[in-house]
Amino acid sequence: MKKWKCAVCGYIHTGDTAPESCPVCYATKDKFALAPAGEQGMTLSAYLEANIKGETWEVTHYMAMALKAQTLGLPEVAEALYRIASEEAYHGANFIQRGSKVAALKSKMDSSNQLSDELKKDVEQMLSGELNAHKGKNQAASLAKAEGYDELAGFFRIAAEDESRHAEILKGLLKKYF
Repeated sequence: MKKWKCAVCGYIHTGDTAPESCPVCYATKDKFALAPAGEQGMTLSAYLEANIKGETWEVTHYMAMALKAQTLGLPEVAEALYRIASEEAYHGANFIQRGSKVAALKSKMDSSNQLSDELKKDVEQMLSGELNAHKGKNQAASLAKAEGYDELAGFFRIAAEDESRHAEILKGLLKKYF
């Protein structure tokens, strides 16, 4: 039997062909490729990682679908899709939080999918990420503008400012509570 790996979440499927869709993140069959030689079935930590990635992918796609529904004048559809996105985010958050509490799993998880043992450290890590995201989105905005994609450049700028605002909120939380 062959091993097929989902490029979106890392799920490994065993079978003669790739599945029609990923059972973890629902990516389509074209997102599967033959797994590297020697890669076996899924361990619990691998399932945890795959589900975190899969839930993240789902959140962004449900949100994008909700935005599309809004622009098409379908507010009820948009609201349902936003609710699903929120539930998918909740799933991913729980996989991170619960997986981070199990030492045997945490030691095998990608560090970007872990919480530290202290909330202050987690907030500081997110602050660093928000600051870097602000910088990166501004760089992407400049590139998009230079390539003539003004609408995309504009949204990169908006998102960059959101990242900056998030950083300021986190700074305030650190100052007030830690």
